[in-house]
Amino acid sequence: MQIYGIVDGGLAYVTNVAGAHVWSQTSGVAQSNRWGLRGSEDLGGGNRAIFRLENGFTLNDGRFSQGGLEFGRQAFVGLQSNRFGTLTLGRQYDFMTTNLAGFSSGMLTPSVFAFHLGDLDRLGAERIDNAVRYVTPEFSGVQLGALYAFGGQPGSLSSHSAFGFGASYHAGDFKAGAAYVQIHDFTAAFGIGTTVLGAPLVGTSSLGLLPRFQTFDKLTGSGFGASYQAGPALLHALFTMVELEQNGERASLHIMEAGVKYLITAAFSVAGSYARSTLAGMGWNQFVAGADYLLSKRTDVYLNLVNLRASAGVQAQLFTLPASSSSRQTVLSLGLRHTF
Repeated sequence: MQIYGIVDGGLAYVTNVAGAHVWSQTSGVAQSNRWGLRGSEDLGGGNRAIFRLENGFTLNDGRFSQGGLEFGRQAFVGLQSNRFGTLTLGRQYDFMTTNLAGFSSGMLTPSVFAFHLGDLDRLGAERIDNAVRYVTPEFSGVQLGALYAFGGQPGSLSSHSAFGFGASYHAGDFKAGAAYVQIHDFTAAFGIGTTVLGAPLVGTSSLGLLPRFQTFDKLTGSGFGASYQAGPALLHALFTMVELEQNGERASLHIMEAGVKYLITAAFSVAGSYARSTLAGMGWNQFVAGADYLLSKRTDVYLNLVNLRASAGVQAQLFTLPASSSSRQTVLSLGLRHTF
């Protein structure tokens, strides 16, 4: 068994929160704070029993994240086989996170603010309860997976259920991934600064949460991404599509992102990216720049800038921040991250 974790904290300056600029001590900018337990038991013949329990917390005040769940980040048990693959059961990520997040600026800059609108495309580590997930062994660089989540509502198989698929590939310096997920009775918790299908999605809390969470009949997400390591430069690109459905009406969010991460030295890197999002005639342009310096193998300092410009009449709202009073919002963050 192994204990592990991340402790990350910093200072942030936001240009517009409900019409005023804000200075704050911020928890988990590069990565969310966590500690966890993971382990495996050798069953012989290349087979293992595995488990993971992972807690999320806020550095500012020590509270549990993920709505106060003790192991809200991950909680699963399963079997792993060199020959047959891995089967796990519990609270887990879907393939939008595991197969696509590594191509996003949110991971590569790194900055939680660089994930997309309300994290509706689920790249910023969204989980699914009651999930059964299977991933094949890797064959010639290819790995496939499938997931099904039981809704747990008596008399209905589909209510609150979910299913998804994923594929990944790597060959030398090239990597690619694809994912699909469909979630029934999806609850939107984070704001995006506008109304969608009659539901007001403008977050006002200190964590960008909606005053009242909004439930949609269905969310369908899909996407693909790729990266190529060209010497010291990592080139990455990503496309995701999210369809929200409510009372027979649909709204589609399309996001395209491209960027580069460049190693100046083995310890110092810089990154930049651009993302374009469109939804129901509205548009958002997001610019991200960052620098990261390794003080050791486990500790780094970072400086990040994220700027969001929305269409006229739309309140800009970066992920996990309260909404701006205008169509623009910028956050500058300086922080320290330690892993163990």
